[in-house]
Amino acid sequence: MIPLLVLSAIGAFIFTAGGGLIVYSNTRHLIEIRNWLDHSQTILSSTQTESQRLDRLSANMQLYQATGDLNNLRASEASVAAVESGVSTLQNLLQDNASQKRHVQDLQNSVETLDRTVVSERQSRAVPDEQIRACRNVLSLIQEEERGLLRERSTESQDSGFRSLLAGAGYLGLLLIVLVVLFGFLIRDALRRRSFEQQLSVANDRLEATIEALERRGAEAALLKATRDELHLCVTAAEAQACTCRHLQALVPGSSGATLIINNSRSMLEIAATWNSPSSLLDGFSPDACCGLRAGHLRWRSPGHSSINCSHFAGEPPENYGCIPLAAQGETLGFVYLTFPTQEIADLARSRILQINEMVELAAMSIAGLNLRAKLENQSIRDGLTRLFNRHFMTIALEREVHRALRSTTPLAVLMIDVDHFKAFNDTFGHEAGDTVLREVAECFRQSVRSEDVVCRYGGEEFIIILPETDEETAVERAELIRQAVVKLRVRSKGETLRQISVSIGIAMYPAPARDATDLVRLADRALYDAKHAGRNRVHVARESATA
Repeated sequence: MIPLLVLSAIGAFIFTAGGGLIVYSNTRHLIEIRNWLDHSQTILSSTQTESQRLDRLSANMQLYQATGDLNNLRASEASVAAVESGVSTLQNLLQDNASQKRHVQDLQNSVETLDRTVVSERQSRAVPDEQIRACRNVLSLIQEEERGLLRERSTESQDSGFRSLLAGAGYLGLLLIVLVVLFGFLIRDALRRRSFEQQLSVANDRLEATIEALERRGAEAALLKATRDELHLCVTAAEAQACTCRHLQALVPGSSGATLIINNSRSMLEIAATWNSPSSLLDGFSPDACCGLRAGHLRWRSPGHSSINCSHFAGEPPENYGCIPLAAQGETLGFVYLTFPTQEIADLARSRILQINEMVELAAMSIAGLNLRAKLENQSIRDGLTRLFNRHFMTIALEREVHRALRSTTPLAVLMIDVDHFKAFNDTFGHEAGDTVLREVAECFRQSVRSEDVVCRYGGEEFIIILPETDEETAVERAELIRQAVVKLRVRSKGETLRQISVSIGIAMYPAPARDATDLVRLADRALYDAKHAGRNRVHVARESATA
């Protein structure tokens, strides 16, 4: 068996080497013939170009004869120059053919005669038809002879190709016989090996699919963990909404979407954060416009599955999109909107629906927790009646502003305000009317200060306003504006207009005369007492330290 295999291998090598030599020889001959064919085609193309240039020369000379336009003469001269350049090209191409070489020399002489004629006939404007015809006649001789050569070479190419085909077929037949004999002994082992390899391939495919699935699930789990970790770092609901958008974009590449939150009045949904600029989504619409919110669960819209569209779009709705409610702690916060520009991306999203739902649930719990935290923090620093900052927050804010003023060497003003005759007002109109007055006065203060100023309810009918980076003159002007604004208030309670309201205001300045936060409050209180003692409805500035 082994000697036979060795002999078969040696025979195969000999046949292969011999066939290779035959193929190489035939191929080389065919390449040479092909080069000659290309050479003839190039020459014919060049002669055709020269004929066209002569046509343009004749046309330009006729136009020059008819109009006398020098531009036509210049074009004619340019055509002659182009013909001369083409003749040089033909000379290079026909160096190997003595007959054609003589024709090219005749053509060059005719072109030189044509050039001299064009120059000499510049004044008479005569058309050199005789010289052009001479050039064309020589070109015709070149073309006719080259076409004859082209036909001969084409015939030779076909014959050579046929001979090469026959030789290749004969060689192939012999080689096939040798190969059949050689590989006949290997069929049994090949069949056994093929069966084994098929089994191994199936096992490898299953293993690769399992590994890919595990890697994909691992990546998705890592993304969910990263989402959870980043959501824990968020301190505001807006940060959590933006974080959700970033990680949904990573989970479903190529998608676009947004998180939409229900406003405080529960009457409208507004866009809180987006990714990849979702088109046609409205910013502000009723909760009933979303089918997902009405259904209370994830809702996919795709061709062939649902014909009902949500109505929160401006214009034509997209073909593939989904709406997932954001709900946590028994409250619906809004929903997550996803849209997919292609069916492939939509299919990817469907395959990751569990991860999308889990990410949305994480986002909902985080946003709900942050909303609750913000609500509790707001309640801890806000006065329940007026919604101004309370006394506790005023103490913290005043200490902060004093330290800031000390670092930046800027003045700080504190206004202590008291509603005049408030106890008598309560006794006359009742506590409900008194609460209405306090709310209206608080709103007046809010409208009369800058965004960086801090307005607090100090206690009862007393208020404190902290004015950072404000000198005494500006503080007095601001206090007068506040006092005048309060006087203009017209408060109604239970259908009747209450009597005119006024306030007394005491002003204290830091760093002089006040020396610290406590001193500021004491001085402002003393200035307020002086304003009341002087007749109320006025502004008074503290002039000396309360610790002096």
